[in-house]
Amino acid sequence: MSDSTRVDAVALALAAGTQPARAAGVLKSDTPSWPVLPLDECLERLGLRGAASAARWRADAGRALAHTATLGYHAVWPAHPAYPALLRTIVDPPLLLWVRGDPALLEGPAVALIGSRLASAAGREVAFQLAADLAAAGVVVASGFARGIDAAAHRGALTTGRSLAVLGCGLDQPYPSDHGPLGRELAASGALISEFPPGAPPLAHHFPLRNRTLSGLCRAVVVVQAAKRSGSLITARLALEQGREVMAVPGDVRTGTNAGGHALIRDGARLVERASDILEELGWIGRDAGGPPDGDGPLGERSLPTAIPAILAREDGWDRRR
Repeated sequence: MSDSTRVDAVALALAAGTQPARAAGVLKSDTPSWPVLPLDECLERLGLRGAASAARWRADAGRALAHTATLGYHAVWPAHPAYPALLRTIVDPPLLLWVRGDPALLEGPAVALIGSRLASAAGREVAFQLAADLAAAGVVVASGFARGIDAAAHRGALTTGRSLAVLGCGLDQPYPSDHGPLGRELAASGALISEFPPGAPPLAHHFPLRNRTLSGLCRAVVVVQAAKRSGSLITARLALEQGREVMAVPGDVRTGTNAGGHALIRDGARLVERASDILEELGWIGRDAGGPPDGDGPLGERSLPTAIPAILAREDGWDRRR
């Protein structure tokens, strides 16, 4: 990809501003050249007319690229070969993904494991085990980099394979504040991505946008633990709208901590007890190509008695506001 193409892709994303999903929906439905997006034509379609406007956004894009180059970030846009093919099919795909880590990870078969930030110890252990088994089978385990289930899923996947985090803020933001070490592990053995430029804070309206990206790049979304009113259910709804598989792990009926997951199961979501349930639902068990390879042993039945408590124990004292 030429430098001018990269600059124009970043310029367009910056011009979309606070409404990237709306802009993407308009451009995808109304631009004959999609996913190739000529800047001048796109600005015209978004009502941002004039040569001066294009020059301004290109200048801003040049500064952003110079800054991110010092941080080691990559820029990936819908026409870029590393842009996830599955994500490109949704109605409002991100106009740009900033990537910290290996952009090639975006091309792998991915499954999202998501759930409550206020997860129980048992819920986090289940997320860790499922993620470890899926990653061992060649699946990229994606999640939202939040505390609780998300963090457990990332950590489990990193013990046996690779993981992908989708952020609701700029890649340079220390959020959550105690996830610096996890972010560095993901950058070294996986990737973190965001459609929000460096410097963008974790604003409330960013997280629904983050959720549509997370579900859009995955073949399935698995809710590990979620209460009746949970942001994870928003991601599950988005996944259904995008034509993705939705699955859920059952939990303790006495506490209400998994009432949202149980509601999904009642509505037809696949019940998940082990990683092999997920692979079977996606048709990835026993396939020679087009999906992840089978694991070395029975999936979901391997025990990690030492690793799980040691790695998850660090979460016990977290501030769980988000």
